[in-house]
Amino acid sequence: MNSRPLKWVALLPLLTLLSACSTHHVLVKKADMEAANQCLLAQQQRDLTFEQQQQQIAEALELLRQSIELQQQDEQALRDLVESERDGRESRGAGGECAQGLALPVPGDAMDKKVVGAKERVLLTDLGIVLQSRVDTGATTSSMDAREIEIFERNGEEWVRFKIHDPDLDQLVELERPRSRKVRIIQASSEDVEKRPVVEMRITMGSLTQMAEFTLSDRSHMEFPLLIGRNVLRDVMLVDVARDNITEPKPPKPSDVDKSTDE
Repeated sequence: MNSRPLKWVALLPLLTLLSACSTHHVLVKKADMEAANQCLLAQQQRDLTFEQQQQQIAEALELLRQSIELQQQDEQALRDLVESERDGRESRGAGGECAQGLALPVPGDAMDKKVVGAKERVLLTDLGIVLQSRVDTGATTSSMDAREIEIFERNGEEWVRFKIHDPDLDQLVELERPRSRKVRIIQASSEDVEKRPVVEMRITMGSLTQMAEFTLSDRSHMEFPLLIGRNVLRDVMLVDVARDNITEPKPPKPSDVDKSTDE
């Protein structure tokens, strides 16, 4: 009669142990699943970030490609204009018409202009000094490297005494010129306004000699001692930005210099 309850009492510890082992096994599997889910989410986030980066790189490359194409189109348009000028000169010599008997669509004044590059050697005609220059169509007035600038009065007028560097002699040459005017320059790095004197200098580019205004400032920290702006280029020159040093300055004859002085 009492043997059955005794058997259950004996099995009770074993059942308890089996139950505990089963519960622990389930908890371990849930932890593994959570870790796996976190790992999967992290991988998905990395994949999404990588796709976004790839898209940004693709967009940047597309913008760069478009920019290069626009630059090439501008350069090609300029080359076409130069070629049209050259063809126009040849066609005028042959009767003013092209092979098909049609007039070339070249502006009338363009064929009389000198083509210069983005960098040109410029002769300071009265001094015999040649300086390397940068041609900048965005600059209104040309600029020249000048040191030890001094304003003084002569016969009731303002003059400027300054020195320029002769690269051949590697020494400074002192000059004096009447001051034409002053220009106000606002520096990009500050709000200070700088007043620079302006003088006239005779220069030669290629076969063209002219009097031109130059602002004087210390450009010793810059690559080019001379900057040629629109006041020199206007009405007489075209700029081919894809080329450098197209022309070599040819000193004018003394009679031509005297004639330009009289004018």
